[in-house]
Amino acid sequence: MNTKNNLVTKRRGCLGCLGRGLVGLLALLVVVMIVGAIYQSAASASDLKKYPPPGQLYDVGEYRLHLDCVGEGSPTVILEAGAGSPGRVWYLVQEKVAEFTRVCSYDRPGFGWSDPASGPLGSEQTADILHQLLQTAGVPGPYVMVGHSAGGVLVREFTQKYQSEVVGMVLVDSSHESQNLRFPPEYLDSAKQKVMMYKACQALTPFGIVRMARLWHRMLPVSVTSTDAGREVLSTMYRSTAYCAASLNEEISFAEILSQPDGSASLGDLPLIALTADTTPEKMMEQVPEFMRSENVITLYTTLYEAGLEMQRELADLSSQGRQIMVKDSGHSIYLDQPDVVIDSIKEIVEQVHGE
Repeated sequence: MNTKNNLVTKRRGCLGCLGRGLVGLLALLVVVMIVGAIYQSAASASDLKKYPPPGQLYDVGEYRLHLDCVGEGSPTVILEAGAGSPGRVWYLVQEKVAEFTRVCSYDRPGFGWSDPASGPLGSEQTADILHQLLQTAGVPGPYVMVGHSAGGVLVREFTQKYQSEVVGMVLVDSSHESQNLRFPPEYLDSAKQKVMMYKACQALTPFGIVRMARLWHRMLPVSVTSTDAGREVLSTMYRSTAYCAASLNEEISFAEILSQPDGSASLGDLPLIALTADTTPEKMMEQVPEFMRSENVITLYTTLYEAGLEMQRELADLSSQGRQIMVKDSGHSIYLDQPDVVIDSIKEIVEQVHGE
């Protein structure tokens, strides 16, 4: 009988220790979350003080959007960033283009210094919002539209809606309206991973975890993160959950925008240059650890390259005045890897508009 009582007592003692341990662990977690939240709040306030908006905020109805215009001249060049990117990523291009004409970058809702939207926005909505922003800010056409990646789809939508105001276009390794229907299924898995990452980002950012883990530092090259302008870009990404929510909204909206079976609409005879990153399957493989270089991976990259190249040619052919330029020694972000090529292409279009 005593033996049974001793066993029961020991079990209760172990359960008590376990309970106290769990309570202690929970208390520690709460303390860490509080400290993390204080750190996030202080660091974000410091970032905002150190990096105020370089442009101006304009009320376009539901929210205020940030627009940064520099330089003088006409036509005005409008820079549209890729998915998940604030307008400030164009800093290497914008400062040089400003030497020969007026140029504007802006932040879509939730990015940079712009207020967030309540949910995902379609390409038509985004085009209308940009047009309203330009009118509110007193930036009339004519415009030369420049779009990187998914931003290329957005500038084509803008051009279709406001044809009389657009006089030229530069596509910087642009996405294609039907690419999700033409790339292999394995490629689309990365979009699902991004959705999960942005959801986690929303949960962890308020407690400083994303900032402490330097997550977004890993997404940009050292040549960018080591510069003051690059740190300014990063500050907007770490500042609040707005960046994560906006990026998630764009992943959702672009899943539909890039799944159009009819592809891209004709641009007529609009002056057009399509810049394509000359990233061959062999160059892609250089980024893959050797132990992962299987035949399946090689086949996937070859399929991606061939399908991507075909779609890039189609984009150049959207205009009777369109031409494609293959950009060597560059990855997808040509505006960072080879900014001079982007600048020269914009200048060529501006001069063409002037009849030079």
